[in-house]
Amino acid sequence: MAKRWHILLMIGLAGVLSLLLAPFERLAAGQDLSFTIRVVMLVQPAVLIIAAVATGQALAGKLGLGTPLIDAWLKGTGFGPVLRRQAPAALLTGLIVGLLMIAYSSVILPAFTDTATMEKMAAFEVPRVTRVLYGGITEELLTRWGLMTLFAWVLWRIVGKGQVQPVMLWNAIFIAAALFAVGHLPFLFAIPVHPQPLLIVSVMLGNFIPGLMFGWLFWRRGLEAAMLSHAFAHCVNATVS
Repeated sequence: MAKRWHILLMIGLAGVLSLLLAPFERLAAGQDLSFTIRVVMLVQPAVLIIAAVATGQALAGKLGLGTPLIDAWLKGTGFGPVLRRQAPAALLTGLIVGLLMIAYSSVILPAFTDTATMEKMAAFEVPRVTRVLYGGITEELLTRWGLMTLFAWVLWRIVGKGQVQPVMLWNAIFIAAALFAVGHLPFLFAIPVHPQPLLIVSVMLGNFIPGLMFGWLFWRRGLEAAMLSHAFAHCVNATVS
């Protein structure tokens, strides 16, 4: 019988596998990345997703965090009511984040970036399926299900357990969102240019703010809501831009 962690691990690893479609060779000028090298590159994110799934599985329930849609499906209780609670907030947030992504890439980013850097960033065009699977699912498992849950649990233990307070979760949301933002910097520095400080700040804020929104969704609506919102934001960005 399928269990929650089985499902989370499978969809998380599906996102990792989707990285095979990303044109990493465009970041490594003059280098031809073989299929074997691409597969080896997946080892680290695969290990991280296993750790994140295990962390959330062990700790989320103690904090009132969870996966209500998956739980309803596994219990056979029907997931209509859960979807009606999750979908509106998730889609609205995803729309807002998607529009912010469009504004960021079309207005803010060009203001802090020279033409050569813009061309190199544009050349690294990640397929939509990778954006949805890795961005929408795998990143949420890593950042929200794994990191945010872990930080909330640590804060909960520090104060002596008891009732989980909103301030603990807000702090966990903040820390996880900050790490989510920092996690996007390697892509920026992989481009053979010297990014301006304002560009670094804009990249950080451009990922930190959505991270706060996705963290709130995870807390108040469940992990699937954060996943749906993140994936929908990428769809909005790809469709409109």
